[in-house]
Amino acid sequence: MQNVIETARLRLRPLTESDLPDYQRLMMMPVLNEANGGNVTPTPADVAQWLTADRQSPYAFAIEERATSRFMGTVLYYAHDLATSKLEYDVGYFLDPADWGQGIMPEALQASLKLVGQAGSADQIVWATCLLANKRSRRVLEKLGFAMVDDHFMAPGGAGLTPVPQYLFRLVVTPG
Repeated sequence: MQNVIETARLRLRPLTESDLPDYQRLMMMPVLNEANGGNVTPTPADVAQWLTADRQSPYAFAIEERATSRFMGTVLYYAHDLATSKLEYDVGYFLDPADWGQGIMPEALQASLKLVGQAGSADQIVWATCLLANKRSRRVLEKLGFAMVDDHFMAPGGAGLTPVPQYLFRLVVTPG
């Protein structure tokens, strides 16, 4: 499987340890913390631990601006249910707020879905959640054809302790 893909504006490549400074810079931004339901400010050590865990995901992509190689964010796929062998993933993503509203995340997510589809020989299910207040994320998912399954799905938010209502989306990715 090809592990780097380029679009007109972006390069998606494997997330690496050397991404830590840029990853920390973004993950410690209050506006990103709020968009993801965070209610505490993470420490640099917390974020370093998150990067280590995220790099273990089946698919963990750094999003770079193609022209400058500037780190812009990530797209991450996690095994949906470790107890089954089904090809199902949960997708998560974040983007530098300076790049919001420019169609970057739909472009990056579309490219990453192409790589996920190329890796499989059968249909794969991709699940996504977003906070009810995160209209941008909802629009990204709808734009890419994710179907809303539940509009008040209770999932851990922020620090992961308290369930909060979120939108639950599902997409079937066909091989190829």
